[in-house]
Amino acid sequence: MIPQTSIRAPMATLIIGLLTGFILARNFTVPTGLLLTFALCGSLITLLLTRKETLKTLWLFAFIASATLCFWAYGNIRFAPEPTASDLEMPQREARLILKVKTVMRSNENYGITNSVAQVLHSPGIGRLRAGDLIYTRFKLPEQRLPAKQSAITLQKGFLIHATGLLEPIQQPPKPETQRNFDAYLKSIGVHYRFDRISELQIIETSSAFARFYAAINHRFQKTLRLGAPEDSDLANIYVTMLLGDNAALTQEQSERYRMTGTMHFFAISGLHIGVIAAVIAQCLLLLRIPRNWSPWIGLPLLYLYVAITGASPSAMRAFLMTVFFWSSFAFRRQHASFAALANSAVFVLLFDPDQLWNFGFQLSYIVVASILLLGLPACRTLKETFPIYQWLPKEDWTTRQRIASWSLNKILPLFTISFSAWLASVPICAALFNFIAPGAIVLNLLLVYLVAIVIISGILSVGCAALQLFPLSEFINHAAWLIIFVMDNIVRLGTVVPNITFQNETSLTKLIYVVLFAYFFSLFWLHRRSGNIKLRHISLPVLVLLGSMGLILLLK
Repeated sequence: MIPQTSIRAPMATLIIGLLTGFILARNFTVPTGLLLTFALCGSLITLLLTRKETLKTLWLFAFIASATLCFWAYGNIRFAPEPTASDLEMPQREARLILKVKTVMRSNENYGITNSVAQVLHSPGIGRLRAGDLIYTRFKLPEQRLPAKQSAITLQKGFLIHATGLLEPIQQPPKPETQRNFDAYLKSIGVHYRFDRISELQIIETSSAFARFYAAINHRFQKTLRLGAPEDSDLANIYVTMLLGDNAALTQEQSERYRMTGTMHFFAISGLHIGVIAAVIAQCLLLLRIPRNWSPWIGLPLLYLYVAITGASPSAMRAFLMTVFFWSSFAFRRQHASFAALANSAVFVLLFDPDQLWNFGFQLSYIVVASILLLGLPACRTLKETFPIYQWLPKEDWTTRQRIASWSLNKILPLFTISFSAWLASVPICAALFNFIAPGAIVLNLLLVYLVAIVIISGILSVGCAALQLFPLSEFINHAAWLIIFVMDNIVRLGTVVPNITFQNETSLTKLIYVVLFAYFFSLFWLHRRSGNIKLRHISLPVLVLLGSMGLILLLK
């Protein structure tokens, strides 16, 4: 039975002020001291209003206004000023920089070239860059003499590098569509310059001992997941990518196939991976008779170890934080509220890194999960209550065929409503930023999600067997996983040839998608507030609001 979704989340009110304050900080400059003064006055007014129940509505507005001013001031402090138009129009020039690697991206194994996002620690006094700015780098590490037992050095998070190369503004001049999409992603995470054609490069400091430890385990896991695979096996590449998030293992053709069918999210370490592995850990702890209020103290460190081994990508950390807030409620014997955990993790992430608000991955993650919690799960519960199967027949009298039909419906219906609600919320962003709409993703995700979960569980079992030196058993599990991946890959291949599974969109909707999403979620919140138990007739309202708004925008393009 799917529990009733509760939207009671104290942090949700704070998020309104946080989002408004950060947006104002990005677009308007006001002295920080003045903002904090007005915020203090607003806080005092809020405290006075709490004493009277009749002024509850005014208290809410005063609180939101105070929070907005506080986060506006916080944004003034944390946000780095964006480069001006004149800076971005400057031609490429040589620069000598000291960089700290923040994220390692796809590598070109043929030429030893590694792509990364790095933070500028020092730049020449004359120039467009400042300390703390992020840049996109592309270079080859120099060959160094290493001890006999140590493998060739590879770029890792935390490296300090002194390099001389060409600095170029991103999107100058205009690029092909695939490059524009990548440039848009870079700009969304605050990267406005590309640094490549390195002529001199010196490694000042390698990564920390912890980072090297996690990288060594990652390398060992990759070898384990490839046990028994022929060289350059496409299935093994998909297996490694799905378990460890190493997108460099996928070929360009594979990446494009999964991206255009709306199933590329299976290769990003995110909510599905973290949720499946957390469930496996929780079940193992139950089998060991660990009390449920103790299990988070054991399970969460193990879960973080997996996140760190896979590179601690932003999507993995966001999913991990959601799990922390939800699972820790068992330890403190508090109410288990998924939406509250979602709101808490969003506030935590944005306080730690306010720039995440403009990251498309952050937006998609929280928008999709919120849509699942507010629409997908209530829709599944409502459909089961409205159309109960064999309601006039006692379960004791069901035939085998009827039991199979009931079991199938109970498994397929939640997948469909979750897949549909996730696709519905992602449509505006995919249409505006990635120029395509993939309605076929609803069916493909429905067909693939259980298979992906089985592959993830198989990978964890394979790694566990290898840790116990049971390599033949690990190899056997790998072959079983590759068989499932073979089925998955062929389903996706079949999806690419189905007519109209993907629609290209050339309309620029960037400035309107947030209006559409606001209307969608406002209608969802209104329904939940108006009626605790959402009926079937209610569900159509947010769906019509979003699809109607998107259709109107497309007609008026």
